[in-house]
Amino acid sequence: MSAPNVVVPKKFRVPEFIKYSGTQCPMTHLKSYCNKMTEVVHDEKLLMHFFQDSLSGATLSWYMRLDNTKIRRWKDLVDAFIKQYKYNMDIAPDRTSLSNLEKKDKESIREYAQRWRESAAQVHPPLLDKEMVTLFVDTLKAPYYEHVMGSLAQQFTDAVVVCERIEQGVKSGRIFVPTDKRGFERKEVNHVVDDYRGRKNSSQNYHTPSQVADIKKLEPQNFQAESQIGNYQNV
Repeated sequence: MSAPNVVVPKKFRVPEFIKYSGTQCPMTHLKSYCNKMTEVVHDEKLLMHFFQDSLSGATLSWYMRLDNTKIRRWKDLVDAFIKQYKYNMDIAPDRTSLSNLEKKDKESIREYAQRWRESAAQVHPPLLDKEMVTLFVDTLKAPYYEHVMGSLAQQFTDAVVVCERIEQGVKSGRIFVPTDKRGFERKEVNHVVDDYRGRKNSSQNYHTPSQVADIKKLEPQNFQAESQIGNYQNV
C-alpha cells in the first residue's frame, strides 16, 4: 500500500517510531504514533504514508498487502489496523495473569521486574502503587519474599531496589537460599518401605527346609494324640 500524491514538508523530520511487532495493544501504538506525528497530524496522506515506518516484521508485510481501493482515508487504515490486531486487546494481561508470572532461573531480578512491569502497564483499570507492589512481591520466592515484605516498600521501584540488594546478598553468600528437600524425603520413604518388605520376606522364610521336614514328621503324632484324647473322652 502507498498513499498517492504525498508531499513531505521540507522542514519535516521523520520521527523515530516505536516499532509495532503485532504483539502489543494496537490502540496504544496508534496513540504513540500520532503523538510522534504532532506536526502533521492533520495531514491524512502523511499519516498513512509514514505509518509503515512504525511497523516491523509481519505487521509491515500486512501493511504492504493492503488494498488501496479500500484504504482511502486515515480512518480506514486505523479501522483495518485495529481489526487485524484487536486480539491483543482481548488477551491483554489482567491481575490474575500477573499473579501467575514467575522469575526464571537465569533471569536477574531487574530483568524480571522489567518484564513484569511491562505486563502490568497493560492492565485495565491501572494498578495503584500499593497494589502493584503487593502483586509483584507475591510472585517472588524465598528469600526475596520474606525480605521485601519486611522492608515495607510502598513504591514498585523501592521493591526492586530491595530485591537487587537481596540478589547481591545471595551471590555473596550472606543470604541463604533454601533448597527443595522433597526428593530426599521421597527416598527416605522408599527406604522404609523396602525395609518393611525385607522383614516380611524374612518372616515368610523363617523355617529352614530341614525344619519343615521335621514338622511334617510330627503331624501323624499330632493326629494320633487327637484320636487318643477322643477315646479318653468316650470312656
